[in-house]
Amino acid sequence: MYPYVMDKTEQQAHGRQLAQEVSAHLSARRAAIARLIDAEITDRRAHTQTALLESGRKLIADKGAAGASVGDITKHAGFTRGAFYSNFTDMDHFLAEVARIEWNNTLQEVVKILDTWEFGQEDPFDGAVVVMMQVIPRDRERYLLWNEFSTVEIRFPDSSNELAKHSSEFYNSLVDLLGVIVESFDLEPTRSLEDLVDAIIGLSARSTRNELLANTHPLYRSTQERTLLERLLPDLVRALTRPRA
Repeated sequence: MYPYVMDKTEQQAHGRQLAQEVSAHLSARRAAIARLIDAEITDRRAHTQTALLESGRKLIADKGAAGASVGDITKHAGFTRGAFYSNFTDMDHFLAEVARIEWNNTLQEVVKILDTWEFGQEDPFDGAVVVMMQVIPRDRERYLLWNEFSTVEIRFPDSSNELAKHSSEFYNSLVDLLGVIVESFDLEPTRSLEDLVDAIIGLSARSTRNELLANTHPLYRSTQERTLLERLLPDLVRALTRPRA
């Protein structure tokens, strides 16, 4: 047993405290983000917005932002174009809101996992890897959607300020969350937390890309039993973190 690893009772208490701190942190972040739906919004309007946003999320992931028109979104959701423009200024506004909700939902899922996690690994590096593997999303729709957000920000910098703001908020929250996870195992990064987050995101994105291509194109199928993320994340964590003094 490593001397800096807490016993099971202390770890469980620490895990509960961690979840509370993370929840409070994310609540504060969400409060800082401008809300498009005010407190007096009607149930009917909320339903309309939700249906449009859910349809938009799917169509943007499948067709890209440029391929998902207002007409496509409203038809898929079962509303008129008037319903779209009574809730959103334009497609830039709509895309930014899709991203904001996407980021918030992802963060809430991470918090939910951390809320029930027992931080009781004998090896802190292995423990941190196990938690990270649980909270890193790797599904097709998210991969396509998140890449689309970045593409729009790069391609249209003048019209994607609101989208960029939500993406920046999400990234800052990821950095904070990773810091909490690393600290819960009495580890500290050897570089900056931002470098560690970027390295994990890059590895995860490439691994997800490989998995998705392998599922659709025989030429990309690998003889490896484990994914790229599963193979390299342990080495990455050991290389970029160390036990706290």
